[in-house]
Amino acid sequence: MVNLSSWAATAFVFKVPQKNLIHDTTMSVPSTLRTTTNCLRMSNENFKSSEVDDTNDVELERLQSLMIDSAQPQEGSLKPNGATRDYRDVRDVFSSHNPNDSNDSNNVDNDDDHDNIRGDTIVAKSSSSSSASASASASAATTTTSFSSPQEFRQAVRSGKHTGPTNGVCPGFMQCNLVVLDEDQAFDFLLFCQRNKKACPLIEVCDVGSPTADSTIAKGSDLRTDIPKYCIYRDGKLDVEVEDVTPYWPERSVAFLIGCSFSYDGALLDAGIPLRSVEQSKNVPMYRTNIPCRSAGSLRGNVVVSMKPIRGMDVAKEVEITSKYPHAHGGPVCVGCPDAIGIEDVNAPEWGDSVDILPDEIPVFHMCGITPQAVLMESGVSFAITHSPGHMFVTDLPSDTVI
Repeated sequence: MVNLSSWAATAFVFKVPQKNLIHDTTMSVPSTLRTTTNCLRMSNENFKSSEVDDTNDVELERLQSLMIDSAQPQEGSLKPNGATRDYRDVRDVFSSHNPNDSNDSNNVDNDDDHDNIRGDTIVAKSSSSSSASASASASAATTTTSFSSPQEFRQAVRSGKHTGPTNGVCPGFMQCNLVVLDEDQAFDFLLFCQRNKKACPLIEVCDVGSPTADSTIAKGSDLRTDIPKYCIYRDGKLDVEVEDVTPYWPERSVAFLIGCSFSYDGALLDAGIPLRSVEQSKNVPMYRTNIPCRSAGSLRGNVVVSMKPIRGMDVAKEVEITSKYPHAHGGPVCVGCPDAIGIEDVNAPEWGDSVDILPDEIPVFHMCGITPQAVLMESGVSFAITHSPGHMFVTDLPSDTVI
């Protein structure tokens, strides 16, 4: 279990002004930030890092600046000129990575890893851990297959060879949430996304009745079959989860693809920041919050967030990296102190699986693409198709593509 009291003095809450709510990119930081942001200088019993002296004031000021800018869109390419990368599945890295070994955790991208994952080959592995929860074990894929491209991965999903969550799968490529509505409800949802851009960053809106994403986003795709698991909602309630929604697809449907935080998994890994859900072969934990969305037509509800445990000394790095991906929810909305955003028990997520939070780690919360599902349920929408939490649509777009 996690001692929540240890985070109280180290919490950064990215409060959204009530006037403009989620879509506003101006985020206030409490004036007492310097005295409360002790994740860079704290020395209590729950952290292994030693106290940081006053020479790190410059780093504290940099962190404050990053927090304020965390929702700002970034212009231009996110990839430095001439930069290249080897795309890989993070499970390959973690298979030889001991999270308790500080030297290894700061250098996960080693020569041994590259011996197995050279070039642009994407290796997707998913297996059940003996310590994983029953739900995680049931949803984990049971095959080990090499894919040369996202197209090949989607084909594997279509044929039933991959049925588990997609966290850690195809790092370096953009992943998306799916929402499909009847045409008469599509405008309200489009307006909702425009008003809540951080929670629902739009990547694609398909033509009426079309189950196919544009070829520049996912060549040869079929949104009815290329996601490992789907949810069917009727009158605001979950009706059934299926692996193929072809029989349910409305003739006059409109499909929306929304950015997902899985898109920057590769960037976090490159920076030496572990992904706990992947280490433990689990889905990511997701929680309903007390942060209201801006309503649009008949749609209303609160934001849903996902959580990653991050080492206290890596928080600034995590904020810096994720803030470069506004099309994937961007920087965090809260660091530590989950009760500040209405989460009573971080060990009891409403979607996904609970993951371990180590003594030197802080829970970091990002807006999540399950927000639309929570809003559809709250609003009692008559019919909707979505992805199942944690089971995304993998595109052909590099994750650092500017939308």
